[in-house]
Amino acid sequence: MSDAAVVERPVLVMADDGAPSSDVAWLWVTSHRWQGWALESVTVTEAPFPGGPVRGPVRSVPRTAPESAAFVSVDHLDVVGDPRVVLFERSDAALVVLGSHHHGHLGGLWAGSTTEWLVVRPSVPLLVAVHGHVTRTVAICVDGSTSARRALETFHSLPWSDGLEVTLVAVDDGATDVDRALTEAEATFAGRRPPAVVRRVGAARREIPAHVREQCPDLVVLGTRGLTGLARLTAGSTVSALLKDRTANLLLAHSAEQ
Repeated sequence: MSDAAVVERPVLVMADDGAPSSDVAWLWVTSHRWQGWALESVTVTEAPFPGGPVRGPVRSVPRTAPESAAFVSVDHLDVVGDPRVVLFERSDAALVVLGSHHHGHLGGLWAGSTTEWLVVRPSVPLLVAVHGHVTRTVAICVDGSTSARRALETFHSLPWSDGLEVTLVAVDDGATDVDRALTEAEATFAGRRPPAVVRRVGAARREIPAHVREQCPDLVVLGTRGLTGLARLTAGSTVSALLKDRTANLLLAHSAEQ
């Protein structure tokens, strides 16, 4: 076969530490049909540096994807290292999926130091699963930013995304050109089921979680601003609020241009 005939398949990477949250992530993954995609389940045994001491046991769980998931291949990888680095460096992945632990705040290894670290500026699109049922309703947050556009593009790339009940959510915070953002987002649905549109007024970090609590979509799609440190504490984090509420799964993306 010539090089020109080789087709690169999208790769879904699922972080699997054997915890109940990973069971939820696995259930979400296998509840959908990934025609043409490859799956890699990655278990990371944490070590502070290469060859360093291992920090605590991680349970590697054998999992078999059902035929209905339609993956072209399924592989399991056991890696020793820093899970944040291992997942952040998977630039070859089309999507990274991990579960969400929650103990009153973003605590625990995978949903504290790892998930919280990754959601700030994910190197590739990231899905944080808080429930495992199939996606039927989706809220897509649009603000005209490059990160929001990347999140929307990622949603469209999912092989099961067409035909879902989608709502575009735009928040007029005095700085966002809501009309332009909505027009651009609606244009991406040409040939697809037209989305509904919701406009809210106020701060996004309050209005978006409020919409999600009211409507309870299965999936929320949004771009991350990538704020860190004092800027993040001052501006607040929409993502942190959504993770705390645990109402919907989150599909996140960040653009380096933002």
